[in-house]
Amino acid sequence: MSYRSERMARGFWSLDALLDGSDPSKNPVLSDNGDGARQIRRAPWVEAARPESAPYRGKCAAEARRRLAAAGLARLLPVLDQVILNGKNRRESICNLAMKWRIPAQSVRRKYYRGVAELTELFSPNKINGETLPAKC
Repeated sequence: MSYRSERMARGFWSLDALLDGSDPSKNPVLSDNGDGARQIRRAPWVEAARPESAPYRGKCAAEARRRLAAAGLARLLPVLDQVILNGKNRRESICNLAMKWRIPAQSVRRKYYRGVAELTELFSPNKINGETLPAKC
């Protein structure tokens, strides 16, 4: 190694020396002030996993169905039902829709992902942060 490289390497601090034994998540410069934890707590799948939220989930699903029908988007109801039923298990949803509609899985996959994108845009217009306000139900 040349003298210049050695001198530059001596100028670098190790991560241990920078942190000085402190927790980096508690550092105000590196912290998000709890926003990440707040998004996780407000996520729909966390709400759906709580046993006490089952009536809330049913009421919200009925409200979502009503809003879709009122907007003339009844074609998205089967996709919404599969999302509610299977959550993030997309393969199961696509298989169920393929059997129901009796069309090839490739076509169902396209329809499913288009429907999910439309539902996301309708019910969660804030695509940038991925965080939405709770529904009015």
